[in-house]
Amino acid sequence: MDYFSNSYFAKKTVYITGAASGIGFETARQLIQQGANLVLFDVQALDEAVVILEDLNKNNASIVSHQLDVTDADMTAKQMADAASKQSPDILMHFVGITGPWTFDDMSQAQFERVININLFGTRNVLAAVRPFLSRGDQVMVTASMASFTGSYGYSSYSASKFAIWGMMQSISFEWQPHGIDITVFAPPPIDTPLTQAEVGVMAKAGVGMKKLAGELKIEDAVKSMLKGVEKRQFLVVPGVMANIIRLQLRFFPVSWVNWIGNKTVAFSLKK
Repeated sequence: MDYFSNSYFAKKTVYITGAASGIGFETARQLIQQGANLVLFDVQALDEAVVILEDLNKNNASIVSHQLDVTDADMTAKQMADAASKQSPDILMHFVGITGPWTFDDMSQAQFERVININLFGTRNVLAAVRPFLSRGDQVMVTASMASFTGSYGYSSYSASKFAIWGMMQSISFEWQPHGIDITVFAPPPIDTPLTQAEVGVMAKAGVGMKKLAGELKIEDAVKSMLKGVEKRQFLVVPGVMANIIRLQLRFFPVSWVNWIGNKTVAFSLKK
């Protein structure tokens, strides 16, 4: 029995990058229960994720997995072409990304480049690889961050990559919308994932203090908000009350006022 025949995502083929864990896996978990056909990509092994998803698969949906290193443009093009030869995408959801919780003074060039290569160039590689297989009515969802709109202590590399993704996706939206391809940019505040949990032990106190300003979301709630935005074909999805308050402040208040709050938060955190 198809329990989700009325779901927007039922019968759609959804490509998900970064599907082995975190937000990507949670998205796959929610979508398989809504009857979506899944094509999963990750540099990590996907065997365990597929076993869990198959157990939740009550709609005879298909689940296919591919190993993918998004920093390898040739590999990305090959894997996307191979996937599309069997199932062309209705929706691409791109989640691959890493953080870099180092202050600029403590960060090496190699660390900076790794964040940029995975977050920015990886996104570029995925979009370039999937574009030939997108047609009118298809959708693309790319993960940005609240760090796309404002800097934060200890996040110069991460913010640089996410600011760039925001600008890139606005430009691509203008270019692809005339072809009937809609873009959604998912810009969440911190989400409780294995990645963010791993940061806690290495992040500077001031960085922790600034992150708390936007609040932290449960992964299930963040993904639900994102999926609603994709269903509505929204360009920007910012989940969470505090994150939206900050977004409004960034839009309507002088940058000097926003920086004053940031500086006060840093000063208070460093005194602890």
